[in-house]
Amino acid sequence: MQDLDRLKQKTAWLSIVSNTTLVVLKFIVGFYTGAMSLVSEAMHSGVDLLAALIAFWAVHKSVVPPDVEHDYGHGKYENISSAVEAMLIVAAAIGIIYEAVQKFNGMEPPQFLGYGIAIMAVSIVINYFVSGRLMAVAKQTGSQALEADGLHLRADIWTSVGVLGGLVGIELTGWHWLDPAIAILVACIIFHAGFGMV
Repeated sequence: MQDLDRLKQKTAWLSIVSNTTLVVLKFIVGFYTGAMSLVSEAMHSGVDLLAALIAFWAVHKSVVPPDVEHDYGHGKYENISSAVEAMLIVAAAIGIIYEAVQKFNGMEPPQFLGYGIAIMAVSIVINYFVSGRLMAVAKQTGSQALEADGLHLRADIWTSVGVLGGLVGIELTGWHWLDPAIAILVACIIFHAGFGMV
């Protein structure tokens, strides 16, 4: 039993490290290039990071054995963390839509999109492997928190693919309106995922 608990905690920690790295890189590249779609994706990854921290905390709390006040243990912490993650996803989507609408009103074309394309490709690969690991360990240990975190990262892969496609499209066509439009599309996908989790 203790081995499974350690496995859950190590896997949650992996998610924290990967999300922290991606959030920092996406924000730096997003602000450098001026691409709203990339900044929105960084915000989405920021929510992923917060969700990973919540999952780590929930996994840590859920392994505490039963005590006088909790006859059946502390497993419900994982259920609570899943609900909090869902609400965070919905809040992030609303924030992204607001920022994208502002970008339509005062549109400045993004620059140096090659950097954005590269970071999105790296993000897709990292999230693919980390989400796979989270889902596998969640299945092995019965952890709802790790499963929610894994599903969250799976959603991030699809939004990353959308942002990557948009950045490539802007680079090829010069249609700068694609940037906030894709940011809104990303927000809708995020909102749908969050609503489904709720």
